[in-house]
Amino acid sequence: MTYSEFQHKHNFSVWAGARAAQRGFTSVELLRDSLDQSGIKDFVKNMSSINNSAEFDESHKKWCNSICDYLYQKGIQNVTYGRAAKLVAVYLKAIVVLADLQSIQAKFIHPPIDRILLQNVSKKSGLPKDEKQKLRSINWTQLDGDEYFVVLEILRKIVNTEPFWKIEEYWTVTND
Repeated sequence: MTYSEFQHKHNFSVWAGARAAQRGFTSVELLRDSLDQSGIKDFVKNMSSINNSAEFDESHKKWCNSICDYLYQKGIQNVTYGRAAKLVAVYLKAIVVLADLQSIQAKFIHPPIDRILLQNVSKKSGLPKDEKQKLRSINWTQLDGDEYFVVLEILRKIVNTEPFWKIEEYWTVTND
């Protein structure tokens, strides 16, 4: 049988990412295909190729832009960097981060960004008022690449030297 452990993990991670990003957007099939053609599987199969945040950010831009381009070519409306980033983040959380929270890559892979996370982080004491307001006003599904990385910098300041996944302390399963 040719069904491998990697394929098994990949299939689940694609489904999780697609469902998280889907939200009235497009089919799981198209999201899967966009992710598959983005080159992200090469990173997962050879994670040692990226060893720091700056390298990861550059790869993230390539993957997300590739996903957006693919979906545009398929005639999908309302394609945004924020949606592509959510697809990538949940996919990598499922296949890389949760598999080994202590890995070098788990320390800098971007967390899934959504309204619950942003609203809860905006309540953090000590956060500058302008950053709180920015986080409260953001709709993750509408983020472009520049806005996404502004949000990322705010979140990175909060976790400081801790692994990036720890920002999810502010994420809850429901918004209560």
